[in-house]
Amino acid sequence: MVTMKSPVFTGIYGIPEAATYLSNTPPLINGHRVNPAKLRYWIRTSVPHVAPSIFPTRQRLITFLDLVSMRMIMVMRSRNIKLREIREAEDFLRKEFGLEFPFASKPLWTYGSHIYIKYEEYLLSVSKYGQQAMDFIRKWLTKVEIDMTFDECDLASSWLLHRGIRIDPKIQFGESCIDGTRVPTSAILNTVKAGDPIEVVAKSFGLSLEQVQNALQWEHRIATPT
Repeated sequence: MVTMKSPVFTGIYGIPEAATYLSNTPPLINGHRVNPAKLRYWIRTSVPHVAPSIFPTRQRLITFLDLVSMRMIMVMRSRNIKLREIREAEDFLRKEFGLEFPFASKPLWTYGSHIYIKYEEYLLSVSKYGQQAMDFIRKWLTKVEIDMTFDECDLASSWLLHRGIRIDPKIQFGESCIDGTRVPTSAILNTVKAGDPIEVVAKSFGLSLEQVQNALQWEHRIATPT
């Protein structure tokens, strides 16, 4: 008898929730927020390649690494890089480097309308099929991973959403939490809504006033409809 392993429900997000995170973390795409329809379009047109949902629900669910990949796309789109170049870069990184999550696995840089990686002593334009770039371009490169941390395998492991607010798929199922703690920002908001002064909330959770204020700022920001 074969025993089937249940999926580990850590860092799993619905499209509306993913859009909320992406829409409230600058830079925006030409000043515009990302809505669920745009994310569904990205998925439908394979930018990025998102694995089929393995979860028992009709709702489209994505993983933390899928979410991070979309974050990287959002940063690149804010720099006026076309979806075609982004798609070509992901295809190249998948085929040539065997990366399952190219935009959550490899340090990326941009300059002009192109996407680059540093490979050994070379600078490669991955949006131009790995074409070697001139070395002088290095001084103008801008990093894409502006608010991520990476693990020992160079996979994105957490995302700093807001000052002092982070999501980590291993903490509270990937919910937004106060950085360095396991306290969800939603718990802070609910406690304040129940009538407790922020000084009391801070003391009861073992937090500083600044940490509580950061959590409330984030919760109030994402309460605005996308």
